Amino acid sequence: MDLNYKEINDLNEKNYKKILKNYKFNEEDASSLKSLKNMANNYSQELLDGFYEFIFEFDHAKKFLHNKEILTRHERGIKNWYLNLFCGLYDESYFEKLNIISEIHVRIGLPAHYVNAAFSYVRGFLKNVLIKEEKYEFLGSVDKIIDINLDILTIAYREEEQSKLVDNIVFLKNVVDNSNIEPYFQAIYDAKTMEIKKYESLMRLIDPKTKEVFSVFPFLQTAKKIKSYEKMMTIMLSKTFKVFCHLDTEFSVNLCYEDISNESFRNFIYEKISSCTKPKNIIFEILESDFIEDFNIVKDFATHVRTFGCKIAIDDFGSGYSSMENILKLKPEIIKIDGSLIKNIHISQESKTIVKNIVNMAKELNATTVAEYVHSKEVLEVVKSLNIDFLQGFYLAEPKAFL
Repeated sequence: MDLNYKEINDLNEKNYKKILKNYKFNEEDASSLKSLKNMANNYSQELLDGFYEFIFEFDHAKKFLHNKEILTRHERGIKNWYLNLFCGLYDESYFEKLNIISEIHVRIGLPAHYVNAAFSYVRGFLKNVLIKEEKYEFLGSVDKIIDINLDILTIAYREEEQSKLVDNIVFLKNVVDNSNIEPYFQAIYDAKTMEIKKYESLMRLIDPKTKEVFSVFPFLQTAKKIKSYEKMMTIMLSKTFKVFCHLDTEFSVNLCYEDISNESFRNFIYEKISSCTKPKNIIFEILESDFIEDFNIVKDFATHVRTFGCKIAIDDFGSGYSSMENILKLKPEIIKIDGSLIKNIHISQESKTIVKNIVNMAKELNATTVAEYVHSKEVLEVVKSLNIDFLQGFYLAEPKAFL
C-alpha cells in the first residue's frame, strides 16, 4: 500500500491518521476491505434498492429527493460512496471526499439522526451479506470502516453545535456581567378606539461590543443550563418595574413555570410589587403550556399577586396544552389568543371559528381578549370584526426600547 501506517506514531500525524489510529484500523483491515470489492459491487444494486426503500420512510428524504433528476444524482453518489468503502486506500484524499460530503449535509440541513439511521441500514446490509457469503473474518474490518465514515460524516454537526454553544455561553456571560438586558415594550391597542392601552415588556439581549439587539428565545435553554436565567429575569423585571412603576399605564411581564416555582424569585417578584405605587397596573402573563406542570403552584401565585391588585393573563391560549378545568379555576382576567391562530385568520375559516369560540368563552369568564400576531392590514380587519378587545402585533407597533 501507498499509505505507511508506521507514520501513525509521528507527533505531526494528520487528523485522518489519528482517526485510523483511534479505530485501530491498520494495513490488514485495508487489504481485507480491498479483497471484498468485487463482492460489494455484485451486491450494489440490492443495497441501493433496499436503501431507498428504507430512507423514503423519512419525511426529509421525500422532500429532498423530490424529482427523478435529484434522485438519480443521489443514487450515483451513494453507489460511489458505498464502493469506495472497499477501495483499499484510506489516505488524505479519501478523507477529503468524506469531508466534502459532510459539509454538503450541513449546508442542506440534513438531520444527524437521518445520517445515523442510513448508516445503520448499510451496516446491517453488509453484515448480512458477509454472513451469507461466509466471510465472517471480515466483519471487524467492515465495522471499523463504517464507524470511521459515520464519525466523519456526523462530526460537522457536533463541531457546529459545540462551537455555537461555546459562543452562546460567552455571549450570555458578557450580557449578564454587563447587565446588558433591556426590556423592549410593545404597545397593545384597544380594538375599538385603536388607542394604546397597555404594553408588554419583552426581554432583549444587547451585545456589549456591537450593541446589536437579540431576542432572548434562541438563548433560553443555554441560559438555564449555565444557571444564568434567574439573574437575567431579575435584571429584566427590575428595569421593567423601574420604568412603569412611575406611570399610570398597564404593563405585562412574561413568567414561565420555572419562574413561579422558584421560591427566591417568587419572593423577589413580591418585593417588586410591594414597591410599586400602582400594582393594579401589573399583569403577569403565564404560558398556557405551563399548566401541565403543577397547577397548584400557579394558582397560589395568582391568588397572592391578586391581593396586591395585579391581574393574570393566559398567554398563547389555543396552543393546545392546557387543562381547561385548571384555566376555569384560575379565572384569568385576560386571555391572549395564540399567534398561530391569528396569523392566517384572514385565509383560514378554521382559525376564525376557533377564535370566535375563544372570544365567546372569555366573555363567559368575564375575561378580556388580546389578539397577538396582528401582522397585516388583512389580519387587522378580520380580528376587529370578531369582537376581540385588544390587538397586538408588528403591523401596529414593533417592540421598542423606550416609551
